[in-house]
Amino acid sequence: MSVNIDLAFEVTGVTDEPQAWALVRALTQLMYEECIENQVSLGVAVDDGGAFFVSGESDFPLCVSRFYLWQPEFEKSFAATVAEVAPDAKPVVRWGFPDEEY
Repeated sequence: MSVNIDLAFEVTGVTDEPQAWALVRALTQLMYEECIENQVSLGVAVDDGGAFFVSGESDFPLCVSRFYLWQPEFEKSFAATVAEVAPDAKPVVRWGFPDEEY
């Protein structure tokens, strides 16, 4: 069974702008490996305190088969990708279920 999901994430605790862009490159590669690179937008921003962070979200709901199996593996890969580039950064992945919102 497949489910429509919204994917959103944020990585805070980024050291500086070069590290933020290194995270974007690494996460773009992860999205490519997951075959969702054309469905997820990523970017770098600066919060009110001047700290850099990376965020992203799906452009539209993703249709995922066996989401209950894919979700924990994706979250594990996401955290490992972030830790490899920015060990002190804090990744957060959020899921939305648009079919349940109607």
